[in-house]
Amino acid sequence: MKKKLYIVGAGSVGGHIALNIRAYTEEFELAGFLDDDSEKWKRKMFGSEVLGPVRELLELKNVSVVLGIAFPKVKKTLVEVLSKNRTLDFPALVHDKAWISGEVSIGSGSVIYPGTSINYGSEIGNFVVVNMNCAFGHHTRIGDYSSFAPGVSTGGHTAIGEGVDVGIGASTIQDVIIGSGSVVGGNSMLIRDVQPNSKVAGVPARQL
Repeated sequence: MKKKLYIVGAGSVGGHIALNIRAYTEEFELAGFLDDDSEKWKRKMFGSEVLGPVRELLELKNVSVVLGIAFPKVKKTLVEVLSKNRTLDFPALVHDKAWISGEVSIGSGSVIYPGTSINYGSEIGNFVVVNMNCAFGHHTRIGDYSSFAPGVSTGGHTAIGEGVDVGIGASTIQDVIIGSGSVVGGNSMLIRDVQPNSKVAGVPARQL
């Protein structure tokens, strides 16, 4: 009997996971969504029912959960709430069209979209969302809760902190450090380090 999998968030990320779950895993039975937007409750979205608010997971035992949400701060808050239920499991989901080298670690609850390439020596933290067609160079390190829009590329030995939000098509050269809590604008080119809690954009990227 397959373990039940619940998706938190009936939005774009959650919808993608629900519609493509078999390309991510055959291990689970999709049970439905949980979402704090009451207008979605008891509606069928992306082929699955929105069962109710997220807090209902605190009453369930030994089920699996994936956060279908890209916003780093929201993910961290939800994990802090859901961690009160120690029986919940947060599997990493890697699409079968992603390429993951040997010697790569991927943390709990992370979602790796199709077309993504992750080179050797890289470390992906917990609850990281990597959207389509990202390319991470060797020994890239990514902190918990960070999120990447489609087409982000990193040079080797890039280090990205916790809760970083990287916009579509942004890139780094090798050895760049992006501090925790930062936001990187779309199509930016990072050639120098980014201080924590900064907002940067442009070519080359500059602090806003």
